[in-house]
Amino acid sequence: MFAVGDDDQNIYAFSGASVEFIRHFEADYAATPVFLVENYRSTAHIIAAANQMIGLARDRMKADHPITVDRARVRKDPEGGAWQQLDPIGQGRVQIIAAGRNPMTQAIAVLTELQRLAKLDQNWDWAKTAVIAREWQFLEPVRAYCELHDIPAQMADEEPPQFWRLRETQALAAWLNTQTTQFLDANTLRQWLANHNGIWWTLLQEAVEQYCLELEAGDAEWPIKHFLDWLAEWGREARRRQTGLLLLTAHRAKGLEFDHVAVLDGHWNRINPHEDRDATRRLYYVAMTRAKQTLTLARFDAGHPLLDDLPKNPEFLWRPPVSLPQPEAALARRYQRLTLRDVDIGFAGRYEPNDPVHRAISALVTGDALTLSWHQGLGRWLLTNSQETTIGRLAKNYAPPTNMHCIDARVMAISTREKKRSPPEFQKSICCDQWETVIPELVFEPN
Repeated sequence: MFAVGDDDQNIYAFSGASVEFIRHFEADYAATPVFLVENYRSTAHIIAAANQMIGLARDRMKADHPITVDRARVRKDPEGGAWQQLDPIGQGRVQIIAAGRNPMTQAIAVLTELQRLAKLDQNWDWAKTAVIAREWQFLEPVRAYCELHDIPAQMADEEPPQFWRLRETQALAAWLNTQTTQFLDANTLRQWLANHNGIWWTLLQEAVEQYCLELEAGDAEWPIKHFLDWLAEWGREARRRQTGLLLLTAHRAKGLEFDHVAVLDGHWNRINPHEDRDATRRLYYVAMTRAKQTLTLARFDAGHPLLDDLPKNPEFLWRPPVSLPQPEAALARRYQRLTLRDVDIGFAGRYEPNDPVHRAISALVTGDALTLSWHQGLGRWLLTNSQETTIGRLAKNYAPPTNMHCIDARVMAISTREKKRSPPEFQKSICCDQWETVIPELVFEPN
């Protein structure tokens, strides 16, 4: 006997050859397949809608075994879940909304709908919400909309700064290591952190509270060394944590789940080389089945190659087209949060300890304005502060978005570096034992 898993196991990613292999496996070894068809997260309406989508695919391994709600929820949960009562419009159904003519109008339509839903639930959490697209380019206007309307958002392909190497984390570790005792109480640490402001200090405050909660430390004293070891591990986990609306592709979404999901229109009719003609349908099915409570599907006015094939069953709500506002020019902006791979890590390290560049970087804090400019002689992008002092430069292979120019640059984070931790081939050019590297956030507009 062998088990065939549900969508979380990416069962529909199997090729026809794989299906044939399993058929031979059954014949040769008298194996009996057991189909795992119970879904433990999504509402009945979402499951029914997803089954309608994948039901049109050919050579499905579970054609006669559609996904169902797990038995424990069948009788007690309404088909639309809690949102059957919460939302007077959608009533827990899978909503198909008009997205206008282009990615910018789509961003307006989708985010407006998510904002409407957010107002209906006092426990709404953007960190449990996702917008999924076929390709990254369709997520850029969504990101811009979020920036303009103060919706916390993050792109899944962005890499957060290394938590342990942040200036703020290193300052905390240095302060703790100067303590004359091996033990410290939470209130003393809270008071010290309260004297510092900024997003990374806030993250450290959150870490302290999490430590006290996990270890039930409360106001008791605890070993400083144990806390520092725990903090390093916590920081590694924090880098992978969702902190706002997650913007990602369907490929990236495999294996994940969210309370609320919106799936964007765009290029669902494209078939990549070596893909069969149902590959996009299976991928769209994956995106749909990430949702637990609500599912919103966007559809361009020109039609949708997958949605338009679906029957008008009661689990769907086809919302009538609405007049969408003219997109703001700012929706065409691109936001980039650079990583250490995008900057010259050793820039300041190549200056002597008493060089003004170190003082200039030390004076910077998160959010400070910078200027990005091209230096023709060096063939590199340079970062300067408000006094026009060069405080960093970008990596040789960095290239801004095509046909766009930078309209804003700010300090996103400052990372500490050490000579002894640098690769041996670079140590010869390093002139100081420790230095700081500025990691910027950049905003671009079309030329």
